[in-house]
Amino acid sequence: MERLIVDTDIGTYYDDAFAVLLAANSPEVQLEGVTTCYGDTSLRAEIACKILEFIGRPEVPVFAGIGDPLGEAEALMFGFEGEGVFDDGRPEKKPEKDSAVEFLVRMVRDNPGEITVCTLGTVTNVAAAIRQDPNFVRDLKHLIIMGGVIVPVVDEKGVTRSPVEEYNLNNDPTAAKIVLQSGANITLVPIDVTLRVPMSPAQIKAMENGSSKSAQMVHRILKPWPEQERLIYLSVGIPTEFTGIWLHDPLTIAVAYDPSLITTARIHVSAEFAPTVILRDMLIRNDILRTIPKKKTPNMNVAVDVDADRFTELFADRIVNGL
Repeated sequence: MERLIVDTDIGTYYDDAFAVLLAANSPEVQLEGVTTCYGDTSLRAEIACKILEFIGRPEVPVFAGIGDPLGEAEALMFGFEGEGVFDDGRPEKKPEKDSAVEFLVRMVRDNPGEITVCTLGTVTNVAAAIRQDPNFVRDLKHLIIMGGVIVPVVDEKGVTRSPVEEYNLNNDPTAAKIVLQSGANITLVPIDVTLRVPMSPAQIKAMENGSSKSAQMVHRILKPWPEQERLIYLSVGIPTEFTGIWLHDPLTIAVAYDPSLITTARIHVSAEFAPTVILRDMLIRNDILRTIPKKKTPNMNVAVDVDADRFTELFADRIVNGL
């Protein structure tokens, strides 16, 4: 049984909610709590509470975390927080009074070598926990990060399918550098791998027809997504004709209890700054954070391939036939 904490910027995209649903529907997981990061973390905590309450898992505690970056403030990406989730009202379940960082520090300190943390957004809360407790890295069992780019993907038509930098780590580069250099037991699941696990049309249809509460919630979240996706992708320069329902964050959850889903390599990954290649970003910042493989002693496991069909089938089965 994997004792898991999910740290998430749930709300802006669909896949954080899907990841929480997968964790809650996985018998291999003891879901110890959900913590929120990036932007309006109180709203994100309410979204997590609603999803857990809706599927009958109100006992899982939710903690609001740090919303601002640890370093210089960056522009926050706009999103559509809560659309679809709150269709039938706000949850009765409330977030806990403790902060996400207090919860992370306490759980890892009191359960050395037993707690795995999956980060699905910025790594701000984890970086703050490392700063607060000098033994946090030593006592943490495993840190699985959805973030970074190792090999940008170019499809058969020559269209770049992933950027040279990645959203989660760039939203708090100071925290990213702290965490990647911490010496923790890290598995990095980069976007160039998660872009290989889109849901198939048949799987999406199964969600629409599914009777489980989890399938109903997936359908509610996906219903307004096409227009949201178009606006988000236009704003960041991704061709909208090359989009899909990618399971970035759910894959990260599944890796916690079934690492055989991915192929990993031991690599030294450094967080470095490089000139931006997106002209729009010149208005916001002059540098971007890159995750760069180095010829140094390896410091983490990095996903380089994925058993895509097996994973997407696992996800669809857990959601459609779950809670």
